[in-house]
Amino acid sequence: MATARLDLRPYFNAIVSHPARLFWAFAIVHGFFWVIIPALTCPNAPLDVIENYAWGREWLMGTHKHPPMQAWWLEIFAQLTGRAPWAHYLASQAAVLIAFWAVWDTGRRMMGERAALIGVLLLEGVLYYNFTSPEFNANILQLPFWALAVRSFYRAVKDNRLADWLLLGLWSAGGLYSKYSTVLLLVTLIILMLARPEVRRRLRGAGPYLAIGTMALLFMPHMIWLVQHDFMPFTYAQSRMNHPHHKLSLLLGLVSGQLGALLPAALLFFSCFNRNTSAEDELHAFDRAFLCIVTFGPFFLTFLFALAMGYHIRDMWGTPFWNFIGLWAIFRFRPKFSRESLQRFAFGWGIIFIGILFAYGGSTLYGPYVTHKTQRAHFPGRALAEKMADAWHERYHRPLKYVIGDIWPAGNVAYYASERPHVFMMGDYTISPWIDSADLKREGGIIVWCVRYCIGRGVNEQPPPFIHEEFPQADVQPWLTLPRQTGADVEPVIMAWAFLPPGGKK
Repeated sequence: MATARLDLRPYFNAIVSHPARLFWAFAIVHGFFWVIIPALTCPNAPLDVIENYAWGREWLMGTHKHPPMQAWWLEIFAQLTGRAPWAHYLASQAAVLIAFWAVWDTGRRMMGERAALIGVLLLEGVLYYNFTSPEFNANILQLPFWALAVRSFYRAVKDNRLADWLLLGLWSAGGLYSKYSTVLLLVTLIILMLARPEVRRRLRGAGPYLAIGTMALLFMPHMIWLVQHDFMPFTYAQSRMNHPHHKLSLLLGLVSGQLGALLPAALLFFSCFNRNTSAEDELHAFDRAFLCIVTFGPFFLTFLFALAMGYHIRDMWGTPFWNFIGLWAIFRFRPKFSRESLQRFAFGWGIIFIGILFAYGGSTLYGPYVTHKTQRAHFPGRALAEKMADAWHERYHRPLKYVIGDIWPAGNVAYYASERPHVFMMGDYTISPWIDSADLKREGGIIVWCVRYCIGRGVNEQPPPFIHEEFPQADVQPWLTLPRQTGADVEPVIMAWAFLPPGGKK
């Protein structure tokens, strides 16, 4: 008896013959799974999310660490979703998907839809777009603004439409409001403009000056804020980059970190495609220069900066560098898009997509059982907030308006408490300018600090100095012992806390 054989070729042909449909299917699948899997496997919000929610609550023009866009972006998603526990994951994937679209739209004009699709799908093998993306922060938020700025720059050079130059200024300002390292991209585009005659001739028109003027006008409010606050974020950035190690080891770390993030994409590309040595180079000279410079320019500038200054550049700061690495790989190696190679690519891509999802979820769910170490995702933030808020309500019969302490414990209380109190970071008015000292004295609040195992296995039984200096009236309470959000045999979290009585009450 003959057995029926499932023939998938008609379905495969239908898919690859409509790259645009496949792009949107990919975007939906990526966005859905990278929202739902982190939401199901991470019981506590990440550190950067906790901090951004504390800032977003205040609608600041700037913070002591970063420009304000990341806090605004996250607050918008929180408001739209009613502070849903998956809102920050949706915020991250919205940023990633916008970047995907900008790369796709640029690539299909430059190389056609099939090559553009492969170029975007290769980004699924870059860890910044998946494994590290659930922790929404300034690095993730740069992805869409960098990709949109490059898209608008390309279109502006090709078509010289004022609308594209205007959008270039808009996206550039958005990138600067996300993180100051957007300057690396802007310098790269300036180099491209000066190096290529196709771009230099645009300087005779109004377009480039419209872009510069739009960016400057939009960024001016934050620039005023920086001057008024003595450029605090730059002091913070310098403290993060200082490092005692030898310069060579720092540079090797920078290069190896980026290579590690790109490794799955490289393995996927070179294991699936052969170079088509007989293919003609269909790219215009400007397109070739454009892809090379926007792909490697920001990283090269960062390398030179680290070499000159001896600063430590963290791996995650390279997140927005590689938006166009897939398109560049297709241009550089001219792969054959045969039926067999595309089938291999589809199979390999599926393995990477599913494998990274499992690695992410598995590391959170089962990592503590193997290593007996926990992550921030296992911190009992909700239990901490509920216990402290309930105790406050029972004693004072009024809303909890302020929580004081380091951003991790205090931010968790603020995020998970129903009232969503203001966070007074370390009792420092300089980094918490939204705090009204008179209102704090009138309303009171809760002071919280870690004692043991708050993060990792650290132990700190002494309260932070600011508590005795700023709040001598604090009513210290018995320590709280809270189990972590995992069934593994790990140490519980021990938290210290105190009431700051409202209006001088006891």
